[in-house]
Amino acid sequence: MPEPKGIITAAEAKKLSDNWKNLRASETDRAAGQPDNCSCWYSFQDMQDFLDLIKAENPNVNGVRFYMGVKTSAGDPKGLANIFMVPTTEKDGINRDIPNARGMDRGDLGDPPQSGYPQ
Repeated sequence: MPEPKGIITAAEAKKLSDNWKNLRASETDRAAGQPDNCSCWYSFQDMQDFLDLIKAENPNVNGVRFYMGVKTSAGDPKGLANIFMVPTTEKDGINRDIPNARGMDRGDLGDPPQSGYPQ
């Protein structure tokens, strides 16, 4: 089985998480008015189902782009950070989001939300 491009070690993952906490977390916590999320969890089955769905609905799909977002509600207008995904396709040598394609959201929060890697 070929190794996917971009594989990192656990130590590299810890460094990325520590960088988030040291360089960004205080700003997102301040904006949210509470300790903010620094991770989202998706089940393997939901991820596989999403990949199958976007392949079926978008014959030219070539990948997935992850975006940072903020989930707000009437009771929590500042919201917490989240991650959502949208399918992409190659256009003129550049990976572009597929307009009007369905994406995926609603991953579970970290436990607690502000916990870094590893949880």
